[in-house]
Amino acid sequence: MQRKTLLHIVREGWYVLTALAGLLLLVNAVFGFWAALPVAGLIALAIVFFRDAPRDVPAEPLAVIAPIDGTIRHRRECYDPYLDREAIKLSIDVNLLGAYLLRSPAEGTVLELPHETLTRLGAAATWIRTDEGDELIMAVREGSLFGERPCRSSYGERVGQGRCCGSRRLARRVDVFLPMNARVEVELGDRVRAGASVLAKLVHKQNGRCRSALPVNEPIPE
Repeated sequence: MQRKTLLHIVREGWYVLTALAGLLLLVNAVFGFWAALPVAGLIALAIVFFRDAPRDVPAEPLAVIAPIDGTIRHRRECYDPYLDREAIKLSIDVNLLGAYLLRSPAEGTVLELPHETLTRLGAAATWIRTDEGDELIMAVREGSLFGERPCRSSYGERVGQGRCCGSRRLARRVDVFLPMNARVEVELGDRVRAGASVLAKLVHKQNGRCRSALPVNEPIPE
């Protein structure tokens, strides 16, 4: 998916802004300037909400990149219900005034998850397999993507590390499930930037030795 913006506003944002601009003119003509001020405020808020600027992706091939702007809320080992395995789960509370487009956490191929699994979990999720065979899940279970998957790329299509692949829309939390060989690089409460912050690094055997993932912490109490 190529990032399509005009003045750093995503395409679907312009639809909303056009509708609000029309409403602004109508309210101003019928009710006057002061009545139109709340609509002008909505326009300003929409500009911030739908804004998305380019990001510099770190040149680290085995790094897992933050898919969204937000704050690390959970960082722990747990069961991955999507791939039926033990995994490391990183949960990010979404900054609703941050980047609008979701980024792929790693370079790889988008695979299809069973429909019954997604229905049972009530989630929108994307499964990515890297060239090294690592499998990652990016899932949204809080908030809404309006029926879309986090990565809109077709199944079997490749996605680039830290590259735009979808829209966050009204997602409130994004979960990233990592293989147990990942070395986590973030702490609870850390703020991360989509396409720029390194969440973890995928560790593989080197010269007969294998580095293990760092211990992970318990979630911050709600």
